[in-house]
Amino acid sequence: MKAEALVLEAQKAAFATVIKVFDPSATPGHSQQPRRKDRSTPGRRVTDLLRGRDVRRGVLELLRDAEEPILAGDLSKQFAEREGFGAEIDEIRPNLAGRFSGLLERMEQAGLVRSSGAPDGRRRLWEIAR
Repeated sequence: MKAEALVLEAQKAAFATVIKVFDPSATPGHSQQPRRKDRSTPGRRVTDLLRGRDVRRGVLELLRDAEEPILAGDLSKQFAEREGFGAEIDEIRPNLAGRFSGLLERMEQAGLVRSSGAPDGRRRLWEIAR
């Protein structure tokens, strides 16, 4: 129903635009509702940001170039800088790091990378499995 409502809202907006083109003095029968805030979740925004990018290859390149094992959060930050992400990642940085942690765990299972405990005992350091 939500998807159908969104389609109807888009059609309503299109009709309002057409009416204004043909009759600039026309006023809509009722006031327009204010636009909704962006209700996308941080996870969805991370997905959209990474769509079409070869993240796995980028992670492997960054790990290969790293001089020592690296945290997933630092790896995601380096990836974002290399890909030219701007301020749009500031709000979703923890979600991006979480996404990289999951990817690194899957890559570890495939034998591509390995991890060791970080000094704080909570996080893991990652490196290429040599």
